[in-house]
Amino acid sequence: MSKYSDFAAAIFDVDCTLLDDQPPGEEMGLHEQSRLAAARLVGKRHGITGLENITPRQCRQAFEESKVHVVFGVVWQMLVIAGVVSDQQQVDFDHPLVKEIVDLKEELHEEILRTKGQEIEGASAFVRLLAGNGFAGKLAIASTANRRDIDISFEITGLGEFFPDDKIISRQVFTHAKPHPEAFNLAFAALGLPETSRSKVIAFEDDPRGVMSAKAAGLYTCAITTRHKKEGLAKMAVPPDLIADSYAEFAELLGLPAKLEA
Repeated sequence: MSKYSDFAAAIFDVDCTLLDDQPPGEEMGLHEQSRLAAARLVGKRHGITGLENITPRQCRQAFEESKVHVVFGVVWQMLVIAGVVSDQQQVDFDHPLVKEIVDLKEELHEEILRTKGQEIEGASAFVRLLAGNGFAGKLAIASTANRRDIDISFEITGLGEFFPDDKIISRQVFTHAKPHPEAFNLAFAALGLPETSRSKVIAFEDDPRGVMSAKAAGLYTCAITTRHKKEGLAKMAVPPDLIADSYAEFAELLGLPAKLEA
């Protein structure tokens, strides 16, 4: 098994990888909370019953069934479930209802994130451990999250010092959402490494679409089981190179010279 010293750099996703989207005591994920509230308000505003009465289960279903790992795709799937658009239609990021729900969701999410957001257990300690063992200046972000939310997550975790602006790839930067490899390709390019180093860059992800994106970019991909079980991730058509239940386990598997608390 490869050890940390075999690698040249690391790229992290944010939601459910560094930042806990469903902290203890929350029945719904933080993004689900703001997305559901926005959809219901827009449904009420326009008299769209299926949208106004959309359920938490349907909100979660929309995320799971979205073809692209970005809020526009999830909101489009909510419109499909609510019967507003057909599931035979191509995803339309410019649909006026999609834009209205996404804008309201982003407005509502800031307060939810600042009030309830917290890191995945051991995430900040793990990043600091990597930085202290040769990865300082060699860390990047590849996330479908809004840049504002990434900045807030850094305020919560204290990790901003490790990820300079030019190494943060957010939703505002790329055109094609995960599972397309663009986000990870851009993050890799930001590291300034030769093309031959792709397999020597570790990508940390939680979502199958993110795993597909990182693998398509040619990166060594590590999946953490914050949202999906090991068994499901291992059965992917192109599975992650490494799967762990915690950052303490990743530290052990990668042979980092200091242990994290589980």
